[in-house]
Amino acid sequence: MKEVNYLPLGSIVRTKGNIKKMLIVARGVVLNVEDKQRFYDYGACLYPEGLISERILYFNDTDIDKVVFEGYKDEDDDIIVNNINNWRKANNVEQ
Repeated sequence: MKEVNYLPLGSIVRTKGNIKKMLIVARGVVLNVEDKQRFYDYGACLYPEGLISERILYFNDTDIDKVVFEGYKDEDDDIIVNNINNWRKANNVEQ
């Protein structure tokens, strides 16, 4: 399984086929969709609108077309990214 080099929270991206920018607010998200668990690399809100109601957009690393801005990253962020990748390996989660 390929490890994902997750972008830090606060990063702004565009996904393939979209012109709107999105602000990453969550990583390693597991959701119940139609009675099945689905894993998404990222949860984001629209930029510059921000979080409106509970509208979060979910997508995977492979969906990113362009990184517009990379958020703050430090040793704590590295630990979280490592934990997410280890969880994915332990649970055999592919994209």
